[in-house]
Amino acid sequence: MYTGYIFVKAVEKKAVKDGLQTITKINNNFVDNRNQFLKLVRERRKWRSQIKSPSSPSEFLSVDESDLPINDDMPGAYLAYAEPAPVNKTYCKLNFKLPYDLAPKRKITPGGNKSSRYRVQYNAVEAHNITDVPQITYATHATADFAYYIPELLKRWDGLISIGAFVPDLDVSLFLEQIVQYCYCEPEMHRVSIHLIHDLRLPASTKDIYFLRPETCRIEDSSQYRIYSNFDDSTIYPINVCRNAARKASLTKYVLVSDIQLMPSKDLASGFLDMLTTNQLINATKKVYVLPIFELAENEYIPDTKADLIDMIADNRSVYFHKFICKHCQNFPGLEQWIADSNTTNVKEFSTIKRQDPHHRWEPIFIGTNAEPWYNEELSWEGLQDKMLHTIEMCLMDYDFTILDNAFLVHWPGIRTDKLAVEEWRLPYIRSNELVYKRSIQLLQKNYRNIEGCRVNASMNLFYKKKTKPTSVNS
Repeated sequence: MYTGYIFVKAVEKKAVKDGLQTITKINNNFVDNRNQFLKLVRERRKWRSQIKSPSSPSEFLSVDESDLPINDDMPGAYLAYAEPAPVNKTYCKLNFKLPYDLAPKRKITPGGNKSSRYRVQYNAVEAHNITDVPQITYATHATADFAYYIPELLKRWDGLISIGAFVPDLDVSLFLEQIVQYCYCEPEMHRVSIHLIHDLRLPASTKDIYFLRPETCRIEDSSQYRIYSNFDDSTIYPINVCRNAARKASLTKYVLVSDIQLMPSKDLASGFLDMLTTNQLINATKKVYVLPIFELAENEYIPDTKADLIDMIADNRSVYFHKFICKHCQNFPGLEQWIADSNTTNVKEFSTIKRQDPHHRWEPIFIGTNAEPWYNEELSWEGLQDKMLHTIEMCLMDYDFTILDNAFLVHWPGIRTDKLAVEEWRLPYIRSNELVYKRSIQLLQKNYRNIEGCRVNASMNLFYKKKTKPTSVNS
């Protein structure tokens, strides 16, 4: 969609997938590349503004947009059937002079680390009118090319949502343009808080931030956006900075730190809180509630209930998450019994276990609180295993992991069958993560008594094959 832009100190960069030629003099080309990208962003916005109504063609379109088929399999596609709110009404509480500017009052270093190269603008979009909303937060992370999962989460999650969005340079404009459209088209956006994460080397560009009421609620395919990292191999995705920011800014005691492509079962938030109330459960200091994760065949619907999910599993339309590429990652103890047990429909405790051998490589996603350890912000998504240190520390802290029944997450449809592989381009980042991992393990061994079942060691144990570079950073 866009030719891209580059802002790095390196002298040479590799050509990217869409056919960019190798660039050898980046400093000389930076202004031209960035201005060209900015021009395309503005032309695109002009094109969108010309769509006066579903029945009026635009001079920028070869056909009327309303004649184009709606891809109902795309996240957020349902918004195409809505109408934007009036000019003077938005469902979001926007701060920092949005949607006409981005003028932060202050920038806060995430995680309390003053040496961090990342800064957070908390509550660029701030949840409001939440008295009647179940008090539990879905905390997640995103980039501009994954924004269209936000309205989908609002359809399926009945609690609050807190998002840490990495938006270097012009990405902030691409991201916020989508958010403003959602703010006019989805009434449930009042439950969403968004926190913008910036790289000090690549501060947010505010030159193109001026958004008016959209003329249509038909959203674009976010996955087609060309974001900064697509054109600069030296820019890493600070996934744990985003996770920590989203979790830290949550407004509730209970927080589910998850990935934006994972869709929850129906009424999970209210069902979980009802379970705590009905059973008079007191959240133990070292106890979290695990959600089983599954993936679906291409073009399948997202199941609302466990009964729906079990039917899909029986027909081989669903499997546990990463079954074919990483068997140990989400194959939790008692999985077969969990699937077989369909006697009740209410959210309840299924079993409580330790994350110990033979499940010491398990990476559960769970509902917890801000009492849990923070994610290590030195680890990058590119270097793999960005959550492993977090769960190792919880194991050494002797946490209980309670698996929930009638509550689950499903990845957006599409079952991965290709084996996990270490792509060659990842190797420098893997080496960096390994150094962080080794140093952190030594610190954990110093701070906690050893628990043999945690299988703490100084190696990340990566045994994968080489593969080509993907185009996104959230999968």
